[in-house]
Amino acid sequence: MLKTHIAAILALSFISGIWISFDSVSPAEAQNWLSRKRRQLQTQPVIAPATQTTTARDYSVLKVAPPPAAGLYIGQYEWVQNDIASFESASGRKTALWSKHRGTWANGYDAAGQPHFDVQAANLAWQDGKVIVVQAYNTHPAPGESEAPEGFTVDKLLSGLYDAELRRFAGELRQYGKPTFFISGREPNGIGADYFGGFGPAGDKSLQWAIENKRGFAEFNPSSMPYSSLYSDIGTPQICDGVERLKAAQRYYYDFFVRREGLKFLTFDSMGWAVHQQNQIDYDVADLPATVDKTYAKQLLQSCHSFANFYPGDQYVDWVSLDFYMIDYYATDWPGLTQDYVIPIDNHFVALDAVLQEVKTVAPSKPVFFMELGFPDGTQQNSSWAAQKIAAALPRIISGYPQIHGFALWSAHPSWMIPGVFPYDCLIRPGTQQAAALKNAVTNNPSSFLSCVYLSDGKLHPNCAN
Repeated sequence: MLKTHIAAILALSFISGIWISFDSVSPAEAQNWLSRKRRQLQTQPVIAPATQTTTARDYSVLKVAPPPAAGLYIGQYEWVQNDIASFESASGRKTALWSKHRGTWANGYDAAGQPHFDVQAANLAWQDGKVIVVQAYNTHPAPGESEAPEGFTVDKLLSGLYDAELRRFAGELRQYGKPTFFISGREPNGIGADYFGGFGPAGDKSLQWAIENKRGFAEFNPSSMPYSSLYSDIGTPQICDGVERLKAAQRYYYDFFVRREGLKFLTFDSMGWAVHQQNQIDYDVADLPATVDKTYAKQLLQSCHSFANFYPGDQYVDWVSLDFYMIDYYATDWPGLTQDYVIPIDNHFVALDAVLQEVKTVAPSKPVFFMELGFPDGTQQNSSWAAQKIAAALPRIISGYPQIHGFALWSAHPSWMIPGVFPYDCLIRPGTQQAAALKNAVTNNPSSFLSCVYLSDGKLHPNCAN
């Protein structure tokens, strides 16, 4: 969730567990601060009843599969009504992922942070030829998290404390019974990096706490938890507790929903691992105060930000999901920033290449999905620079990254696009320079932008056609 508890920014302050001095801020520092402060706003649309599509195929045993040939599934978030319609008009293509009936993962949580699934909304999306994304409890145990109960921790999840509520949620999903993406958390090394999966003996402490107290290793051992065989290789003293808890949570969710509840139509992604600028950890460590043991801090941060340490294993992941934003940092948008930082396009791809190399090392057979993607130029809705980024990036992704098979473009609520919160307008609107660049990419690569997903039986979604 979007948490906009933005107070006056001091010249030197604690930010998301890392100290950043804006007098000497770097692009990588700014990106890190942004990703940790971005929180998504939960909205709940009004849904009309619908009937399910009748078909001979048994969708309750099918998952979302990569296309049999090259191509990218198209997705677009809808935080504000008509976001998807704007993208579809700009691109000339329908989306395969998300819908106007359920446009975000944050739909459905009640006031206590318990997840609920709107079956009618999901069926409307299915009838429109779309697949949707669901989430149970967000696995980052931050205070005030609205996508989990107060006091949520991964340790409590693994101990079975929330099983009754998860079983009710599974029953709602079972009523729907069609291929669906399931996410266990959002951007754990970005917006969730305040906590990752939690630190300390009980898993309720932050990364800041771990750095200040020279902790963060060897305090998570799930061997005594129920279903301990799931975690036989977890609890390594040399690996960041925060990512080991995330790994354990992913396995727990998979085991609970697929093995115990029999929901074979859930397609599991890997939480949207954020692509950061190169040398991000070095910048973070350099900004720590002298009172902190920087050698220890770097060791902990390197372990926490290792995709290999985080990845739960091929059995528990169907798609590797990444979050990739080609953003710049303008002084007018960030309190304390004294100059603009415009990031060269090549620099973004150097960062992407580094992450994909990590992915290739531990998950070489898995397809990759950009669960969030954006090319903004600050808050400008019509920008030649944003258009340049789109024109350069989309063909490059198509031709140079055959393992990437989908993306979901970000949009934002207007209340977020203010200095110090999320001053980036990622939505591509018809009649803009961004739209022209997008339409040109689609026109020049007509077979690469797919409006309909393939399912694991090798056939297309029944209600659309590419």
